[in-house]
Amino acid sequence: MSLPDVDGLLDQAARDTGLADFGELPYREALEALHYGYTRDSGLPPPVQSGLLGGLAGLLAKRLKLVEDRRRYPKIAEERVEAPIVVVGLPRTGSTHLHALLATRPGARAPLQWEMNEPSPPPMAATFESDPRIAMVQQQLDARPNAGELMKAHPFGATRAEQCIGLIDWSFINSAAAATCRMPSYLDWFLNADHRIAYEHHYHMLQHLQYGVPGEWVLKWPKHLFSLPALLWKYPDARIVWTHRDPGQVLASVTSFVGAIRRGLDPGFDPVRFGAEWAALEEIGLLRAMAAREALGDGHRFHDVHYNDLLADPVGTACGIYDHFDVAIDDTVRRKIAAHQHHNPQNKHGRHRYVPEKYGLNMHALRERFAAYIERFAVTPDRYPSASPRA
Repeated sequence: MSLPDVDGLLDQAARDTGLADFGELPYREALEALHYGYTRDSGLPPPVQSGLLGGLAGLLAKRLKLVEDRRRYPKIAEERVEAPIVVVGLPRTGSTHLHALLATRPGARAPLQWEMNEPSPPPMAATFESDPRIAMVQQQLDARPNAGELMKAHPFGATRAEQCIGLIDWSFINSAAAATCRMPSYLDWFLNADHRIAYEHHYHMLQHLQYGVPGEWVLKWPKHLFSLPALLWKYPDARIVWTHRDPGQVLASVTSFVGAIRRGLDPGFDPVRFGAEWAALEEIGLLRAMAAREALGDGHRFHDVHYNDLLADPVGTACGIYDHFDVAIDDTVRRKIAAHQHHNPQNKHGRHRYVPEKYGLNMHALRERFAAYIERFAVTPDRYPSASPRA
């Protein structure tokens, strides 16, 4: 099977959209690194590689449309993104649910899955809840392999508040791409990349989404841990919520979740090797973030949330974040948060079950390995061991 090179992907995106301007933000080096990872490093069957390259062509088309929208609607570039609340922390620490709770506050604005997948033309307030792109994206989500199983671990939906992957994917500086397959060359490139470029893309996308539907941004992504200095370089007034959980449980859960994605694409998937490599990747991100926070000083910009506290009192935890950052809330806000909690209980879509030994993981050994993190943030074992985690 003949696979397109990078120029072939650019040509394909241009043909698909009828556009030619890919914009001024740098992207070529990152695209080439990701293309190499998929085609030369992954060991995936050619049909799977072809599908992944099709995804890259789709992101290039997204890029072309965003640049064209910015030309057609020049006031997009005048939008100011100020003081976002950004939820970070290891995956599987309750951050997805916490993000959704925070987004219920009137005036809060969280990026939704449909508008990040299909951002062009810019969403508008008058049709924000009836846009035909919503149904299209929901159909795509429902058609994914293992969709039902993935929902147990991380609820997806076209109108759900979603993490920042869709704000940053068109930069091609994206560690989440490694969830699809093993490609050490790309991860090596990613760990040494200038992440400020990715956050320029991130900012451009928030301007784009905010243009027609304004609000105060509430964001979330575990992978911000890899690049906190770059995040704060672009958003110096960002307010950071850092979620914490027993790293043994975190690694057991996240390897099960990402492993389900890997298994669906790679016929040679080795769960034990994957478990070792993914644990190392999460460790690198965590150590980077801890070093960055040490250099920055804790200050008022950080607020720590523990998984056990979130499970015990989700409404109080969400309200406590707003109190910490001096965001005024009233009983109406508290009722909205409580209503969302009531309608979205843990395990709503089924229990996410995982067996750490399947991925070569030992819970006790992981806790020893992450001892510095556990001590620094006073992380305790899960108080509710029978409860499946939220993402």
